[in-house]
Amino acid sequence: MALVRTNITLPGDVLDDVDALAGPRGRSAYLAELIRAHVRRERQRRVFEENFGAMIGKPGHMSPDEILEFARHVRSEDAERGKASDQAP
Repeated sequence: MALVRTNITLPGDVLDDVDALAGPRGRSAYLAELIRAHVRRERQRRVFEENFGAMIGKPGHMSPDEILEFARHVRSEDAERGKASDQAP
């Protein structure tokens, strides 16, 4: 993807933190990855908000409590499989 030069203004302490984490000449890549991750989360949040409740009253709908119970069940199965694979020869 083509790079486009831009100019942003940041508080000095924020820029110092970025530079400390990104290393020499890593500022642009570091900020680009942070922005990508934030944009991805924001898009997911918007999709969730737009579709929240879409399954209520339809086959396959689960209440929040049912979802938690299902997640616990899946996690316990995963843990059991992990224990079994640890014991395999």
